[in-house]
Amino acid sequence: MSRIKLIKRYANRRLYDAETSKTITLDDVAELIKAGGEVRVIDNITGEDITSRVLGQTFLKISMEQQNLEFSTFLLTALIREVSSNVSTLFSQLVDGGIGIGALTLERLDKIVQGMVDQGELEMTEKNDYLESIVGQLNSERIQDRAKEGLGVLREELLSQDSERKVEELSGKLDEMARIIQDMQKK
Repeated sequence: MSRIKLIKRYANRRLYDAETSKTITLDDVAELIKAGGEVRVIDNITGEDITSRVLGQTFLKISMEQQNLEFSTFLLTALIREVSSNVSTLFSQLVDGGIGIGALTLERLDKIVQGMVDQGELEMTEKNDYLESIVGQLNSERIQDRAKEGLGVLREELLSQDSERKVEELSGKLDEMARIIQDMQKK
C-alpha cells in the first residue's frame, strides 16, 4: 500500500508538497491519485484536514476538462441527492459497482463505516452486519467475473506497443490486488 502524501495549503491558497516543499496543482493531485496514491491535505494555519474539499475541487477540475458538462452535472447532482439521503446505501452501490475498491482496505472500510455510525447513518449494533455485507460484496463471484473481463481487455492492450513495461505494471497491480483480497478474507 502506498504512503499517504501530506499536502499543506497555505494562506495564499496554494498547495505545497510537505516532503519536497514544492508547489503542486490540482492536476498534480489528480495524477497522484490516478497513479494509485493517497493524499491528505491540511490547512497550514488551522491544522484542519481539508482533504475532502481539495479532492472535490480536483474532481470538478478534471471532470470539467473532459468537456462533458452534462455528465459532470448529472454525476454531481446524483451524488448530492444520494449523500443527502442515505450514505450507507450509496457506499454499498459504489462497492457493488466496483468503484474505488482497489483502494479499499479493511482499515479504511472500518473507518468509513465508523463515520456512518458517528453521523447516525447506522446504529452501532448494525455496524458488524453492514461490514460483513460490504466484505461479502467484495468477495462475490460478480467481481471475479468483472476481473476476468478486465483481463481480456488488458491482454489486448498488452499485445499492443510497449508490452514489457505494461506487463511489469500489471504484475505489480495484480500482486497488490491479491494482497488486498487475502487481507479481506482474513477478517
